[in-house]
Amino acid sequence: MKRIGRILIFLLLSVGAVVMIYPFLFSVLAGLFDKKEFQNLGRLLPIPTNPVMDSYRAFFQSGLLRPFANTVTRSLWYGVLITGFAVMIGYIMSRLNFKGKNALFYFIICANMIPGVLTLIPTYVEMARLPFLGGNNWTGFGGSGLIDHPAVLYVLLSPGYVVWIYLFRQSMNSLPKDYEEAAYIDGSGFFRTIFRVIIPIQVPIIVTVFINVVLATWNDFMTPFIYVNTPSYTTLPGYVGTLVASLQQVGDRNYPLIFALSTMSVLPPVLIFLFLQRYIVQGFANAGIKG
Repeated sequence: MKRIGRILIFLLLSVGAVVMIYPFLFSVLAGLFDKKEFQNLGRLLPIPTNPVMDSYRAFFQSGLLRPFANTVTRSLWYGVLITGFAVMIGYIMSRLNFKGKNALFYFIICANMIPGVLTLIPTYVEMARLPFLGGNNWTGFGGSGLIDHPAVLYVLLSPGYVVWIYLFRQSMNSLPKDYEEAAYIDGSGFFRTIFRVIIPIQVPIIVTVFINVVLATWNDFMTPFIYVNTPSYTTLPGYVGTLVASLQQVGDRNYPLIFALSTMSVLPPVLIFLFLQRYIVQGFANAGIKG
C-alpha cells in the first residue's frame, strides 16, 4: 500500500510539474517560429519545422537593453532595501520590548492584507501631487510630480513587502538569545551584534527574503505600466507589455516576437529560482520552527 501511495503521489506531482512548465515551454518554442508558420499552428506543443532566431534577436535590437538594465537596478535596489528593513524591524519586533509593540505588529499584519489594487488610485494621486517635483508648486499642482519620472520606480513601496518583516521575526523567535547575550557580555553594541552575530546566523532567511523581493520586483508589470510612459525609464515587463499592446493595436499580431520577448523577460527569474531554490526552502523552514 505504501508503494502504491508513493506511485500515486509521484504521478500527481509529475502531472502538476507538466502543467506548470507547459506555458514556459510553449513560449520558448513559439518564439522559434516564423510569423506565417505560427498562424497555421494547430498542435498542442509547437515544434517548428524550420526554427528561426529572428524573434530572439529582436531582444537586442528593439531597445530592450535599457529597460533590462532598469529592471536589474530596480530589483537589486528593492532587494537590498526591503531585506534591510526586514532584518532591522524584524529583530526589534522579536527582541525588544516597548510600549505599543503588539499594536505595531498587528498594524504590519493588517497592512499585508490590503489588496494592492485598492491602493492604485490613491498612490497615483500621491505621486502626481508631490510638492516641488515635476513642475508642481507647494500645493502639489501645476505639474506631474513623479509621474513619468525615473525616480517613481524607486520610491513606491507595496504594503505586501511587510510580510518579510513578519517572516524574519518568526525566524528570530526560533533563535536562542544566548548568542546575543554572550556578545553583549563581551562588550558588543546593538548594531555590531546584528551585523557580526545575527546576520551570519540568519543567512538562509536573509537570502530567502532577498531572492523573493528581487523576483517580485522583476515581475512587477503594473507599476511601470501605470506610472511610466517614456521607454528609456520603464522596466522590461512594462516595456514588453507596452510593445504587445502596440502590436495588437496596429493589427500586427506577431505572436512569435511576443513569445520570444516574454521568454527573455522571465528567463532571469527562472534561472535565479532554479539555482537558489535550496536557500528559499531552508529559509522558510527556519522561519517555521517556532511560532
